[in-house]
Amino acid sequence: MKNNKYYRILVPAIFLLFFFIVDVAAQQIGRGDPNALRIGVHRGNQVRTVFSNLGVIAQPGNQGPRGAWKYDNNGYVGDVSPLVGVKIPVDTNGDGIADKDTFSVVITNVSRPGGGDASPGGTAWTFQPIPGFFDELLDEEGKGVAMSHQPETWPSVWPDQPTWVDEDGNAEWNGYFGRGQFNADQESYFWMDDNQDEKFFQRLGFLPDSTDPTRKGQALQVAVRGMQWSNFLAQDVLFWLYDINNVGTTTYSQTVFGFLVGTYVGVEDPEYNDDVSFFDIRDNITYTFDFDQYITPSANPRWLPTPNEVGVLAYAFLESPGNPFDGIDNDADNRNFDGSAPYFEGVSFLPRTVQSGDKLILIDPVTFERSEFTMPNSQVTVQSMGKSFTLVPGATVLTEGAANETGVIGKDATDGIDNDLDGLIDENSQVHYRQFQKAGTQTLIDTLNPVQYFDYSRSLANNLPMIDEARDDLIDNDSDWDPEFDDVGEDGKPETGDLGEGDGVPTPGEPNFDRTDVDESDQIGLTSFQYFVPAGDISMSDENDMWRRLRPGFFSVPTIFVNGVATRGEDGDFIYGSGYFPLLPKRTERFSLALAFGEDLAAVFKTKRVAQLIYDANYNFPRPPEKPTVTAVAGDGKVTLYWDRVAEESIDPTTKEKDFEGYKIFKGTDPDLTDAFTLTNGRGIAKAYKPVAQFDLKNGIRGYFPLTAQLNDLLDGLPFFLGEDNGISNTWVDTDVINGRTYYYAVVAYDRGDAAKEIYPSENNVFIAKNNIGEILLDINTVAVVPNAPVAGYVPPQDGEELTRTSGASETVPYFSVIDETRVKTTSYEVVIIDSLVKNTPIGYAYNVVNTATADTLFEVPQKLQAENNAVFDGINLSFNTAYQTLDSIKLNRNQSGWANGDSTYLNYVAYFQTFSANSGVVNFKDPKTYALVFYDDFSRQSVDPALITNLPANPNFSQKLVNFDVYDYTNKDNPVKLPFIPSGRNIDTFKVAAGSRLFLIDEDSTTITWTVDFAGDSTKTHLAGLGDTLYINFRKPLSSIDKFTFNTVAAGYDANKAKENIKNVKAVPNPYVVTNIFEEPLPSTITGRGERVINFINLPPSSKIHIYTSSGNHVRTIEHNGTIQNGTVSWDLRTKEGLDVAFGVYFYVVEADGIGEKKFGKLAIIK
Repeated sequence: MKNNKYYRILVPAIFLLFFFIVDVAAQQIGRGDPNALRIGVHRGNQVRTVFSNLGVIAQPGNQGPRGAWKYDNNGYVGDVSPLVGVKIPVDTNGDGIADKDTFSVVITNVSRPGGGDASPGGTAWTFQPIPGFFDELLDEEGKGVAMSHQPETWPSVWPDQPTWVDEDGNAEWNGYFGRGQFNADQESYFWMDDNQDEKFFQRLGFLPDSTDPTRKGQALQVAVRGMQWSNFLAQDVLFWLYDINNVGTTTYSQTVFGFLVGTYVGVEDPEYNDDVSFFDIRDNITYTFDFDQYITPSANPRWLPTPNEVGVLAYAFLESPGNPFDGIDNDADNRNFDGSAPYFEGVSFLPRTVQSGDKLILIDPVTFERSEFTMPNSQVTVQSMGKSFTLVPGATVLTEGAANETGVIGKDATDGIDNDLDGLIDENSQVHYRQFQKAGTQTLIDTLNPVQYFDYSRSLANNLPMIDEARDDLIDNDSDWDPEFDDVGEDGKPETGDLGEGDGVPTPGEPNFDRTDVDESDQIGLTSFQYFVPAGDISMSDENDMWRRLRPGFFSVPTIFVNGVATRGEDGDFIYGSGYFPLLPKRTERFSLALAFGEDLAAVFKTKRVAQLIYDANYNFPRPPEKPTVTAVAGDGKVTLYWDRVAEESIDPTTKEKDFEGYKIFKGTDPDLTDAFTLTNGRGIAKAYKPVAQFDLKNGIRGYFPLTAQLNDLLDGLPFFLGEDNGISNTWVDTDVINGRTYYYAVVAYDRGDAAKEIYPSENNVFIAKNNIGEILLDINTVAVVPNAPVAGYVPPQDGEELTRTSGASETVPYFSVIDETRVKTTSYEVVIIDSLVKNTPIGYAYNVVNTATADTLFEVPQKLQAENNAVFDGINLSFNTAYQTLDSIKLNRNQSGWANGDSTYLNYVAYFQTFSANSGVVNFKDPKTYALVFYDDFSRQSVDPALITNLPANPNFSQKLVNFDVYDYTNKDNPVKLPFIPSGRNIDTFKVAAGSRLFLIDEDSTTITWTVDFAGDSTKTHLAGLGDTLYINFRKPLSSIDKFTFNTVAAGYDANKAKENIKNVKAVPNPYVVTNIFEEPLPSTITGRGERVINFINLPPSSKIHIYTSSGNHVRTIEHNGTIQNGTVSWDLRTKEGLDVAFGVYFYVVEADGIGEKKFGKLAIIK
């Protein structure tokens, strides 16, 4: 264990600072208010559910799916809500001793049978939401609770983290891992408290905070998070995290957390009558399933895909409250760190008679410090945990935690006191050794599961790191804090310069330490399960009864079970709990619930195992690349998608690697993308979406991800196809569409995973939903689009035009393509190329675009120059021929080189890049110019002094010489520039170009060699160049900064004459209308009924009117085209101008449009 000694010294000082900060923050946090109710919907993976900041999951049922799996209509839950019970230290009889049986179980304002109390004014005595943790001005269905993927739901300032704002003053996400940290694909966040629960104040005058008489309830404040990951391993789980803080001054010696679960597989009457629920203490799990595995179509006709495909829902305790005071290894994790601590045995719970000389352990009721007491030879009275024990040697019998022959535990195991004076509090044979229960002769449970404990008879100093560990003790109990990655400061975000960043020691708020390290809590686990039938057989206003139902060691088995097998289903609900533990002032305890789904019991237990692995990894689940932002363009018989490149540069915060691998496109005709959810695992169960297109990075990683044995087991052999190395594209056109029909698309980025690290590939989640009023809710990577023909007379923008060169001489000229006709402008542009030096040669590697009409530069960062798939701007993108953008491509262009008159008797030549030895030090580079050697008769020109050339070694061949030619840079023919050169020849003052001659071309500054030119042939037979002769030497030229191009675009338009010709193409679709058609969208899952009816009028001119009449000439309705010129369709909902449904029969319509003069007459039939 590292740093423990250091931290034990600093604990008092740091705790004072910490609590000062907490108190300051608490002053900024309001109190629970029923008017702060907000609704949210989680749908970050295959689990989707409505919830509210009341703390209730799956309610209100009319505003979203109710604990649904895979499909919105496949609900499994009536309600799930947390419970917090405390023993209240009040003295009602005035004897100065706190009552033994005054309990409060705080509930939520859940809508179900057996509800709780309310004030005389009607305010529910329950947890209520705290204002300030959401945007109070936002009034949009499905966007009430703050969620990570919906910044519009965030408050302007977080009450608990008011400094977490960006440079523009906007709130950053208040994430589980800290400031602006998006670890989960979807995360929700809200607070609630029990301040409105005035029951014990009104009845007993109880105030939980001696420093604040305005605070009521039990001073319990709860921070709640929901978290989802779309990764295939986690796609069937929704995590809920609860941080419960005692913000008052009262010490609660006994506390219990739990959940009340209303089962409702099918979520329609009467499907609740055949549910089955049970528990498994070994896995800290309860679960529910439909007995006959069949959802009656008359009850829920929209259950998908078939009525007999019904799964199992589990409610798993991943993190339960910790008890850092009882001396027991409640979560059985000490065995991984220390094997010397003893385990409970059967004899550990046997009564013992106190003898003189016995070593007894006494516990301070406030600090829980242990002290040793040796039993004398005579009667004595001692105090432990505030209780008096009168001890007589040889007579007094001490006992705690033993079970009778049927498994029933005595009250001494649940009173929060060390009754046998061994230093252990509430050891319980049912919880800590053997879960055993009998009914008559039938054994219901018999599971041996002993845990370790600390033996205080040997030492009073508990130095075992993982017994009584806590998440606020300022100790890295499990030694997993890593200074290289985790030393980021208290806000959890690197490079903000906050407290603790870079100081080399753990700070609360940093990863893998205290509250962000789930291992640092001595978790109690599942300690009770109470089943009741019918669902109304509960009174949540009865505090004592609720406390009894949550008692540790109380496990009730439904009577429908015989020999561990359910014989039928029924309308039963249940409560399960985790306790007891003390809750001290200003202390926070935590618990975590996982809603886990599976096709059957075996599958749901496997899902729970996966959830446990994620929890054990501290929710550090590998993330997919960042989501791309997608745009959809509706066309005539096609849909175009294009998206940005942010995913391609993202780094996984868990693996610290850039592991982007590609994109997949999913397509469906409903928001659930049912058409695409067809990829199956090894058991033949659909578990993933099948893409209609996939683009894979060209990096040699292709084919199927290699499953390890463990991943294969966890995923039941679900394959993941990494692609075919076909390259990345950021646009795609779908031509397999029908005009008028709604299509839903998701573009997801995926990574490559890492088989060596047991990391399965991840891809972005898919969020598409329809709210109660039929609005479609989308994420940045999802779209809904209806392809349609444009208006009659539509003139599209020009496409595929080559750009106009204004400077430069590159081998190629770019061209532009139209991607999104709706965004093309009438304007002009200039394209500029940005160079990169490749071995001193300038080659274009990027580009930018300037709108010359506005002088705006369109890209903040220059875009990488690619052949295709370049970034879209103003609805267009550019294409470049990149064949010459490499150093090797810069070489002699024979077709564009040669002697000016083409005479075959001239000398042959070869121009090339000469490689000098590394030791020579000569610097040369490929300069892609066009050179002209212009010859004269007289030898009056002079070559450059070789001494000017960088590092050129002395050589008798190199000297200034008289020549009969000049060398020009002829790249720009209108402005040739004279260049230096060096001829090679021994002991001559005059250089004549002849067979065997060599010439070195030099750059403009006379310091660097570029090319070497050798001449060959028979000088006696070959014409030697003179006056009037020119040799052109042309080298291939890549795009570079000397190249500039311009082009113009013209926005889509409208031609009235063309519209007049095409008005004859207007028609009604479908015609005839028979019952329904594919253009009609179904109702939201929370609404039943007929749904919409639609007839589309297509190929309309813009701003046209359609007048509809009955066969007898009565006017039914007039509808107008008010859309864009890209959409020539208007829909009629088959209602009259009075809002009534039209009758079946034959109708006539007349289409007219301004500026055309022509009308279109038609008729349509509506068949019942």
